[in-house]
Amino acid sequence: MQNFKFVKTLKYADFIFHFSSLWPFILWIWFGSKLTTHLVSSTSKTGYRISKTIAFPIWFLHTMVFLLWLIPIIIGLRSIYYTTFVTNTTDKFKFQPTNPSLPPGFGYCMTTKVKKEDAVKGVVSYWDYDCEDKNSTLIGSGMLSILNRFYYINYAIFLIVLLIYNAVVKVNVLNNKFVLLNIKVALLLGVIGCILPIFAPGFYLRSLWVIETWAFILSMNAVCLMLIGLSIMSYSKLV
Repeated sequence: MQNFKFVKTLKYADFIFHFSSLWPFILWIWFGSKLTTHLVSSTSKTGYRISKTIAFPIWFLHTMVFLLWLIPIIIGLRSIYYTTFVTNTTDKFKFQPTNPSLPPGFGYCMTTKVKKEDAVKGVVSYWDYDCEDKNSTLIGSGMLSILNRFYYINYAIFLIVLLIYNAVVKVNVLNNKFVLLNIKVALLLGVIGCILPIFAPGFYLRSLWVIETWAFILSMNAVCLMLIGLSIMSYSKLV
């Protein structure tokens, strides 16, 4: 967007836009702190039995849990890096917190290059409605794609919970706080993910912000699903 005396760009607006979309990581960091309190000590009797069950040292299991938990953090930091420190044209390192970074296929629909005869009449910018229609289509397809992924993940979590519940007499997994914490957080993220689209429609910058936030929550929900599977396989033979 060209600067104009009637249209001013906000300083560090692009950085603020993307950095503020990281708010779900507040919940994710809290979740990580709770996970550490429920990890089984490798020196305990339970830890020794788990090591025999999974056929590798329990510290390796803890490392896998940490690496899985780290995936959304890496995705979020990568997003901030490429939107703030990498140019859209040359892909080279450059600190540009004010220049807007848009997803592929997305464009600015307003231009401040106004004809002299229109400027005399008080026109400060032009709005491209064809561009707006393309942006709306792109946002709608992106939202539908993410929403479908949320549904698939939550269906899988719901199915796993049902299978565990039916087998609770033989496999007492639901008494494990680590498993229960993962299930609770996964269901919470799933509910948030299914509700968030209500706030997305509207001005395209707001919709883009919601989609970016939504994608981070989706990555967290997917990691919770993997942690549930990993924890069930680790604890399934303990009674």
